Amino acid sequence: MPEDIKPANPTTLVHARDYSAIVAKWSDAHRYSPAPRHRRRMILSLIKDLDFKSCVDVGCAQPFLIEDMLKLKEVALAGCDISQEVILLNKKVFPQVDFFTADISQPQPSPRTFDLVICSEVLEHVEDWPLAVRNIAAWSCQWLLITVPSGTVYPIDKQVGHLRHFEGVELLKELQSVGFEPMLVRRWGFPFHSAYKYMINGFLREQIYTNFAEKGYGLGQKIISTILYGLFFLNTPFNHGSQLLILLKRKQKPGAAQ
Repeated sequence: MPEDIKPANPTTLVHARDYSAIVAKWSDAHRYSPAPRHRRRMILSLIKDLDFKSCVDVGCAQPFLIEDMLKLKEVALAGCDISQEVILLNKKVFPQVDFFTADISQPQPSPRTFDLVICSEVLEHVEDWPLAVRNIAAWSCQWLLITVPSGTVYPIDKQVGHLRHFEGVELLKELQSVGFEPMLVRRWGFPFHSAYKYMINGFLREQIYTNFAEKGYGLGQKIISTILYGLFFLNTPFNHGSQLLILLKRKQKPGAAQ
């Protein structure tokens, strides 16, 4: 287990929100905001050389990651989300993708299985996150890729419904208990994403949230987001920051062929 992974801080818990009602408002924020764009870039970089024939994006929201994956390789793609409105819209845009509703915070029926399960920026919104981990782990027959925020839970994080941020050891312990071993643990965000998060929580936070989280993006928001996206490439050399990415592989079952 990586040495820089520390226990979670229990004081980071805040109140949950109803995502089935609000996810549909985040389309432009998911498409243009620099951090989500970099997450998609890093996810694609991590999975491009993996051997998989099927993949599900758990908590897919608007299908921008799936859109990128369709260009990456020919595999059977699926996406699920708690928001039925988002799923219905996604089906219209990409009818070739198997979109379905699911709430991983609740006990699941007999699971579907996929070679690769991606769960990006979801677990921080779930009260019973160990149950959610067990649910998504049951869907994976080989690979599991999780991204979560780490570090300080800022007021703007609470506004978008973060219940907690993860340090990593708690996730790794839970995932190892259900048969997965970490292949990569990567931190990202220092110095510019870290400074950006600090600044937006100190200056005009409510206005920034309204203009960049809940409204459609005009030219000004797109220009600012593009500039920040370019700046955030300078975070790449550092394995440090408030973004945590974990790639895991299911352990060989006893007696399985080597």
